Amino acid sequence: MIISYTRNFAILAPWKTASSTIWVRLSSFNESPYSRFHDFNPFLNRVVNQHLTYADFMALPEGRLGLFTAAFVRNPYDRVYSGFRQLQKDIDLQRDSPYPQPWIKTLILKQLAENFASLCQANFDFDEWLARVDEHQIFEVGRNSNFPLHPAHYWTHANGRQMVDFVGRVENFEEDLRGLCARLNIEVSSTENDNVHTLQQQPVEVPYRSAHLMNPRSVARINELFRDDFELFGYERLK
Repeated sequence: MIISYTRNFAILAPWKTASSTIWVRLSSFNESPYSRFHDFNPFLNRVVNQHLTYADFMALPEGRLGLFTAAFVRNPYDRVYSGFRQLQKDIDLQRDSPYPQPWIKTLILKQLAENFASLCQANFDFDEWLARVDEHQIFEVGRNSNFPLHPAHYWTHANGRQMVDFVGRVENFEEDLRGLCARLNIEVSSTENDNVHTLQQQPVEVPYRSAHLMNPRSVARINELFRDDFELFGYERLK
């Protein structure tokens, strides 16, 4: 999450929606007092990271400042597949990272162990892994701060109503980021990307980058688990 008190805006960061690239490009405007990494938040009374939802943000003092709010979203197929890859990446990256308190490290290592166990049970196969994901892992934000696949509308909507002032799309990232910067009256010269993975080339007829890497059962499960995201953001469901 990026907060600029000087420029009067906050950019929320749903998992797997180019949040690292947005951070790289707009970090010069960031004045947030909150850590990007896992830390205990005294306003929320739980361990969180940079991926605070809209409800979380509104529980912070900044939620009462009338800041212009924005978030980027991404089609569920690519988000889920990217989240699957991120789980594997975090196991290596976060194991030896510095933590603000020993008890926070203990908590996060337990979460990583849970994620690793689910990957092992699926033999690191995407379709097998997704078949084992429980609904509560998707819909419950608080139980595992290392699980990156909650619905994107948690960052943009409340009770079916859009609450943030601007919603951009990763599929139209450069144009939408320019549009956001124009709304904020800021200039960003950087074109640097971060945490970007290039997938193998998909067939031309496939509208999403990752859908060809999953079987029809996984497509159907994503359609069901993220049906609100499809409807609220107008993404086309595959069959």
